[in-house]
Amino acid sequence: MRSLKILSRLTFLCFLTTATSAFAAEVYQTAAGEQVSPLEVFQDCDACPQMVALPLGQFQMGSPAKEAHDARIRFFANINVGTTDIEQMLRQAFVDLGIDPDEPEEGLRQFYSSGNVVKEQDPQYFANPFLHEVPAHPVTIDMPIAIGRDEVTRAQWAVCVKEGGCEKGQTTVSPAAYTACERSANCSPTPDSRVGFRRQFQEYQTDPQNPRTGVTYQDMLDYTAWLNSKVGAGLYRLPTEAEWEYAARAGTTTRFAQGDTLTLQQANFLVYRRDTKDGEYVWDYDLGSAHDLLPVDRLDAANGWGLRHMSGNASEMTSSCGEGPHRGLSTSSQYLAADNDRADCKRALKGGMYDGNVELARPARRVAMSNDQWSPTIGFRVVRDLVPASHAVAPSDTR
Repeated sequence: MRSLKILSRLTFLCFLTTATSAFAAEVYQTAAGEQVSPLEVFQDCDACPQMVALPLGQFQMGSPAKEAHDARIRFFANINVGTTDIEQMLRQAFVDLGIDPDEPEEGLRQFYSSGNVVKEQDPQYFANPFLHEVPAHPVTIDMPIAIGRDEVTRAQWAVCVKEGGCEKGQTTVSPAAYTACERSANCSPTPDSRVGFRRQFQEYQTDPQNPRTGVTYQDMLDYTAWLNSKVGAGLYRLPTEAEWEYAARAGTTTRFAQGDTLTLQQANFLVYRRDTKDGEYVWDYDLGSAHDLLPVDRLDAANGWGLRHMSGNASEMTSSCGEGPHRGLSTSSQYLAADNDRADCKRALKGGMYDGNVELARPARRVAMSNDQWSPTIGFRVVRDLVPASHAVAPSDTR
């Protein structure tokens, strides 16, 4: 299976100004023994996701406190809600902690590093949830990886189910029978049963190319384990949030990989607003948004590295624990090691979603969610650890 070139030579040369010179000559090997270079697309098997080999490099992860503050204000401005009271509440939250509201970065750093953070005093919980994005800090991607070109699709998941790798012991049940099944030790509902229960009064799209949602963190690990059985090596896993954000930014420093603004032609998010009619507040949700998941090949949704729907469509689960502010680690390998043995933490969600405000689709945005929870809006994409071709021994072809 031949790899696919996805960027022009000129674009690739432009990127190399920020990549390490040693990486320019690096070549990796697929499970079939083919060689791939940075920003090439490959598949290890016919049922495997298309993967994009990423360049090594460094990026600025997260956002400064000012950007997080501005994101909160834009969030409400986008829906036509006044922001004066919101701005005052944010400022007062800093003042109460003895933090300069005009330059809060250092004060927040000291507050979160003190070890004495009380949730009721923490402004990221009651004043501005976007403060989960701080502190902004440089991260070096020191482990070569490829990441899924797309979110894992329903069609890809179906192959895993057919081959016994996913949904082991799970049962398709009606919305009326869902609650009893969920509580039973002998009945575990399928992802579609979960989504059907949550959206039983709404139609939802079941296109095979739609992202697979309604799955838990453990379900996602079952899928990566199945992929590893296909290639005969432990190569596939969920991305850390550092790897995910690096891939989503694609070498950019703007609010979105596409620039400082994002359109409905570039991403699937929800545009809505509050207006006043006859003295009453009314909400308008019919402003051009899809109102549901879209197939992964829909829209002009690729960033500069050819990765699609990193903003919008389905929120994506990472392997990193997402409670509190960023740890401020300096390498991707440190982020991977930090949560490798933590089975019960809340994982960081990234990328926004089809029924969320555009501000949630910024690469910096992060939300924490428990391992055993699921949602019709949450899916995932996978990463694959790469081995330089000069060091690789190709696994036997298990296809």
